[in-house]
Amino acid sequence: MGKHEREDVYIAEKALNNLLNGERVDKTSRNHKLFDCVNALADEIRSDFPDIQESYHIGNIYGGSVGNVKLILANGEEVYLELKFLSSGLGTRANIGQNSLTDFHLFRGGEILSWSDFREGGNYRGWVEGELSKFKDYPEEIKCIKGVKAIYRKADYLKGRLGVKARNTMSVVEEVLHDASSSREKSTAAKIVKEIMEEDRRGKLCYISYLKVLNQDYENIKKFLFLILAGAHTHTSLEEQWSVTLSKILETLRHKYCVYYVYKKTLKTKREDYSGKLRNLLDKKIYASFRENQTNILLSFKGKGGNEIPILRIVFHWKNKFQGIQTPCLNIFDDRYLKEDFI
Repeated sequence: MGKHEREDVYIAEKALNNLLNGERVDKTSRNHKLFDCVNALADEIRSDFPDIQESYHIGNIYGGSVGNVKLILANGEEVYLELKFLSSGLGTRANIGQNSLTDFHLFRGGEILSWSDFREGGNYRGWVEGELSKFKDYPEEIKCIKGVKAIYRKADYLKGRLGVKARNTMSVVEEVLHDASSSREKSTAAKIVKEIMEEDRRGKLCYISYLKVLNQDYENIKKFLFLILAGAHTHTSLEEQWSVTLSKILETLRHKYCVYYVYKKTLKTKREDYSGKLRNLLDKKIYASFRENQTNILLSFKGKGGNEIPILRIVFHWKNKFQGIQTPCLNIFDDRYLKEDFI
């Protein structure tokens, strides 16, 4: 979130707090671009908590706390609200930077290699450039491009040449390679794309094997998990709240904690209330667990019977072109604990 975005959200949070307290909202705030979202949130929150005694704007966009608004209900109960103003999305729990596991020190012991450092140590980029160069029929305007832009343009061209569009890239590649009528150019493109994607998968598995034998920092893992479940869904928002101590996070999450989402275009709202499940995790040891031959890791805890229960799944991913090419990141998804009806 950029500086201006943060300022916009801060103004919106203050206006919402005024509405929840039945106070007048000044003209500047009422004319603000997020005020329609604020009204939608206020209606939804009042409907969910009709007995609000008082609302406090605590804010967290510059760090120092978890939650944006604290409600005091008529019975004295405290409720913490995290507010999210979205354009779209929420299919994934979070999408964060490729090096977040090491940036936030989930592993410890000496100098820990980030995912990007791990790839650089094996000259991954140089290898990809070499693979893409095996295709000899790029248009002249692409052939003259140098550096990382050449990788992106060449990969994009091969993907277009294969006619991938919205389909799964590897599925299209296999179809082309098994089709006897495929042209030489198309078959060559398919072989190159397949080799890059397979090498990327091998690299991911190799890096995950490297992480698997490292010591884990359980306090940072727990903090990382709770901040994500409390609404920190980007690297920036994690960074902004990382200064909050684990004890402060635990103290806040002992109360009712809800995350409210509002979509800017439709003004639709959505609420997530994991208060019970979060409280159940407060005294649990959270750790990173691994599955054989999978390009993801899990954040898990032990159930009463000693069985492993995964909470979140962290997937090593590339956002653009196809796997192994552009914008590496970590996609985070809910797993069994959040999906199933048990505490």
